Amino acid sequence: MYINLKGKKILILGGAYQHLKIVEKAREMEIITYVTDFLEVEKSPAKQLADYQYMYNVTDIDALFTLCQREHIDGIIAPYLDITQKPYQVLCEKLGFPCFGNKKQFQILTDKNNFKEFCENFGGDIIPYYRESDILDEKICNEKVKFPILIKPCDSRGSRGQSICYNRNEAIKAIHFAKSESFSKNIVIEEYMRSDNDLQLVYIVIDGEPILVRVEDRYLGNKGTGLDKLSIASIEPSIYEQEYREFVNEKTISMIKALGLKNSPVFLQGFWDGETVRFYDPGIRLPGDEYDRIYKSVTGIDLPELMIWFALTGKMSSKVGKKIKYAKINKATAMLYLAVKPGKIIKIEGLEEIKANACILAFFQMYKEGDTVFAYNNVKQRFGEVDIECEGFEQLQKVIDWLFDTLHVFDEKGEDMLFAKFDTEILEKYKGVKQCL
Repeated sequence: MYINLKGKKILILGGAYQHLKIVEKAREMEIITYVTDFLEVEKSPAKQLADYQYMYNVTDIDALFTLCQREHIDGIIAPYLDITQKPYQVLCEKLGFPCFGNKKQFQILTDKNNFKEFCENFGGDIIPYYRESDILDEKICNEKVKFPILIKPCDSRGSRGQSICYNRNEAIKAIHFAKSESFSKNIVIEEYMRSDNDLQLVYIVIDGEPILVRVEDRYLGNKGTGLDKLSIASIEPSIYEQEYREFVNEKTISMIKALGLKNSPVFLQGFWDGETVRFYDPGIRLPGDEYDRIYKSVTGIDLPELMIWFALTGKMSSKVGKKIKYAKINKATAMLYLAVKPGKIIKIEGLEEIKANACILAFFQMYKEGDTVFAYNNVKQRFGEVDIECEGFEQLQKVIDWLFDTLHVFDEKGEDMLFAKFDTEILEKYKGVKQCL
């Protein structure tokens, strides 16, 4: 795998903070980095570190095609964000560049309805669902639909357009809302599952063989916060990891193989239900978080480097694949997605102390003093992401509690804007999961 890539040029679609690690690794490899999105440099973290910055929207295929030809770009990368997935596939196909998959594979793994149909045909369990007509027909709705239900776009991102509905009137409003946030105007209607058994799964397909990278537990905000559809924390190893590997992993591997992918990440979300996982969200990408930094710290495996090598060579290392297969997460780890209430941020306290803590591997901040936050009820409600690695869950619990005692984001009234905080009492149940550590 180790060809000299010095001087090669890579185009990164999207300048969000998740792409900083791509720019960092590429520059370390002496690869020339180009980052594009529609945001100004000061609002696009990856642009600030890149060699070249552009203002082309990631969906502007013609402009990006011209840019790649003019600048003699050698490869394109877009491994973390929903919005970049389809443009990435189209551009790679037009330019003849390595790509995670073909058009059909992207259609299945970027559209929740297509993915549900694929799961039903190839052995994956899914959440019971309804059709729009089941809601609109009052008689059928009364006889068939079991509330609460979740209505969401089939192809949106960042929890946009989602609603939990407890009756038909709420559902009718939610249908219109979900369509307004859908690129295709198509929606998903399914039973609302409990949020305390929500799993996120990551696989890497190398030479056609899917390899399980991680199983993590996702925790959502409580009802009443407006963030009950948004993750506020992820914990790994998962409390369900051993059962997942025993009862579900091989079935999921078989399902992924049916997609026909050769070299690609695959991201899946689902709910643990008995001895199965009911899938609800896919992606032909890695999750849009910073866990790769924790993963490298714990295992020594650099996933951004693997993605960069593929973008420029079309290959992924089978040796790295073997390392992933046998890697163990022998630490207690967490990603906290800190949320803030609507208001104007006047003062932030505790940042330096938090960043100096040896257990905190990374802290990425979305808002600064002087910014105004609105009631978005999606990922734009997040103040930042904190990535934590500890020797065990008892220490992890203490570090998270200390973090919430240390960090304060004050509004104009002097009130702390941080809310929907992860309840560390949840970690009590992890202390007995010794086989994971």
